[in-house]
Amino acid sequence: MMRHQSLFFRFFPPPKFLVMPHAGLDISDDGIRMIEYARSQNGFAISKYDSEDFPEGLVDGGDIRDDKKFDEILSGFTRRNRIRYAKVSLPEEKVYLFQTDIPSKNTREATGNIEFKLEENVPLSAADAVFYFDILPRAVTGGALRASVSVAPKSFVEKLVARLRSMDVMPVAFEVAPKSIAKAIVPSSSDETILIVHIMRHKMGVYIVSGGVVCFSSTIALSSGTVGVMEKANIDDLVREVNRVRDYWITRPDAHSDIGHIEFVGYKADAVERAVKPKMFGGGSKVSLGDAWTNAFSVDDYIPPISSEDSLQYTVAAGLALPL
Repeated sequence: MMRHQSLFFRFFPPPKFLVMPHAGLDISDDGIRMIEYARSQNGFAISKYDSEDFPEGLVDGGDIRDDKKFDEILSGFTRRNRIRYAKVSLPEEKVYLFQTDIPSKNTREATGNIEFKLEENVPLSAADAVFYFDILPRAVTGGALRASVSVAPKSFVEKLVARLRSMDVMPVAFEVAPKSIAKAIVPSSSDETILIVHIMRHKMGVYIVSGGVVCFSSTIALSSGTVGVMEKANIDDLVREVNRVRDYWITRPDAHSDIGHIEFVGYKADAVERAVKPKMFGGGSKVSLGDAWTNAFSVDDYIPPISSEDSLQYTVAAGLALPL
């Protein structure tokens, strides 16, 4: 499994920032969640954590409806938690994901090849885009050398950088939520293909991750209101979407890795998992809740201050908080 740094580091040279402790700052439509780790003898321990919900409708698909109110909440949150450096989430709606074959694993050659192909795959030029990529496992590509590429508008990232800097927060990197969740809950040595269901108040994300690399991402609106994730219409939508994505994946001619595990994270994920499990066509897949602490520590050695139920809403922040 091969990782590549975000080209966001063109803005900030990495050597200075890679050694800085940083918070994982998850800013979503629902609100803000933050985790910061400190090293311990058993891996990591949680040194800071906090959350704050946004008023209904303040943020929608990453678009801020009231800049003044948003800045007031975010500024108060970062001051209260004394956040200086942070790795920050990007909303899925602002990020494009595509796959492309590359000529080499050499970072420079692969980067140049992807830049050349950007406009073929997303409505952004290389000059207007920020992207990072991961090399897909050969088991998924049928042996081809292929990259999974995430692309965000540079203008969106630059605006967020300016907003955070005005609050004395230095963003060390940005990452889209599915990648952060995968980094938190998928064992770092795993080659398994996993389907992740990320429940939010008004929508859900369905992601396929293989060997720690996000291969597919889909976000759909939930039918009912803010607390309606347990209503029948939403359960039916969720089961339908998960089964659709799973069927799409296993019938792809170039996909050579079946889904071994379906994991639920996010808002009321424990209740949702219980409700949908009997209705879900899992095939041979195991269905369970995700563990936000998989790559941070073992609860056999360290009891975190966040409850197991609440940790399901901290998975994005938990992944962001892990070392770069």
